[in-house]
Amino acid sequence: MSLYGTFEDNRYQLDVIFQNCADIVQKEILLQYPNQRRAKIYFVEEAVNDITLRKVIWGMSDVEELSDLAQIEKTILSGNAVLIVEDSSAHSGIFHGRGGERLSGCRALKVRGKGYPGIGVTETRDEQVVRGSNEGFSVSYKTNEVLVRKRIRSAMLKVEELQAGIHSDTGIAIMYMDNIVRKEILSEIKKRLDGFQIDGFMDSGVVEQLTDGEKWSIFPQYMTTVRPDRAAQFLLDGHIVLLVDNSPVALVLPVNFGSFMKTADDYYERWGIATFLRSIRYLAIFFAISLPALYISIVNFHPEILPNNLVLVFIEARENIPYPVFIEVMIMEISFELIREAGVRVPGAMGNAIGVVGGLIVGSAAVDASLASPIIVIIVALTAMCSFAIPNNEFSSSFRIIKYFLIIMAEIYGIFGYIAGILLIMLHLSGLKSFGFPYLGPAAGAELNHSEDKKDFILRTPYRFLTKRPIFSREDNRTKLLFKRK
Repeated sequence: MSLYGTFEDNRYQLDVIFQNCADIVQKEILLQYPNQRRAKIYFVEEAVNDITLRKVIWGMSDVEELSDLAQIEKTILSGNAVLIVEDSSAHSGIFHGRGGERLSGCRALKVRGKGYPGIGVTETRDEQVVRGSNEGFSVSYKTNEVLVRKRIRSAMLKVEELQAGIHSDTGIAIMYMDNIVRKEILSEIKKRLDGFQIDGFMDSGVVEQLTDGEKWSIFPQYMTTVRPDRAAQFLLDGHIVLLVDNSPVALVLPVNFGSFMKTADDYYERWGIATFLRSIRYLAIFFAISLPALYISIVNFHPEILPNNLVLVFIEARENIPYPVFIEVMIMEISFELIREAGVRVPGAMGNAIGVVGGLIVGSAAVDASLASPIIVIIVALTAMCSFAIPNNEFSSSFRIIKYFLIIMAEIYGIFGYIAGILLIMLHLSGLKSFGFPYLGPAAGAELNHSEDKKDFILRTPYRFLTKRPIFSREDNRTKLLFKRK
């Protein structure tokens, strides 16, 4: 239904539509034109002084013209205000309809409001850093936009908002740097967001799954972050950030393998410590997926590759264990997963206590009861700690699943099964792409950016050498650091 008729006619239609929305609409703004060029704004609670229409519109940070009553309804239900303006030929140069056509009767303008109440800006509990800001995203995407804008005060930072969900009508904000982002990636994510209809969704994880280009892969195609400073840095590197209302987790695209292994304070610390910590994380990936599988393959198939003294230690540790090493490993791994899940679900500080105390008690009791050897308890504990060292939780969860695949391969074929499993994983990763970019970058496809991305891979070179943006940015605008000549 379009706006038509006189100003009073449209007021009557809006009153009918929103007669049950009194709790949502905080203020009603009515604009009436007197004979002179100045106008008055009347609020229900109070009146303000005279102010020109031009100042009203240009002084607002987010004003958008609405063309029909359906858009007005969605706008008010989203917690925004709507300014209804009577059409006047004296002011026809200020507002234009979509495509340049005039709307008869009156015009409607969306004025961004504070939205619904929610949890404010708090200290982030995830993605902890040694150095840097501790601000975290809130559940309101309007607030999250402001947190990013506080760090990037540029007119080139663009925000496009859209609604998704037939019944939930959830807001999604697409943030990008207009002079840095690749337009084809921007078009692709918009196409994917327009490619589905759903009753509603309550978190950005649903958007991630519905727009994922690799539906059967266990590896995430989006980077997730709850830190505004990380989101701002991603934007400056040419990425696109998706903010979803009611979710404190932002989605970043496109990404590659190296993106998941970086943290915010990698760029706040000096290059030496950043390189050392990244090396530890890549080593942690290897141990997180390999330790149980290697133990099974060596004990069952290839004990000859170990020194005799170490083999005797393994034999003595398993002397009273009543079942094969495969069953022993699976029992301990699943037990630890149960303890981890229980620690996550129990609220408050008690969850951390369950994780620590439960692991100690279960491990000690299993060794005393001859249900597990001390060696396997050490291996399972090391595997768990290595999985926690991977910065991104979704990325870490992928390797937790891969670990069981390699355990089964090692149980069937020994060390050859373990190697075959690693090769299959590498083949899978080499075929993955995130919005057209190789998933194994910058190890793969580094030549596309003249190997500039390798300067920020495992080795993080000194900051003064990080002068180029990664491959995700526009090719004609990749210089991000210049030194002034003295």
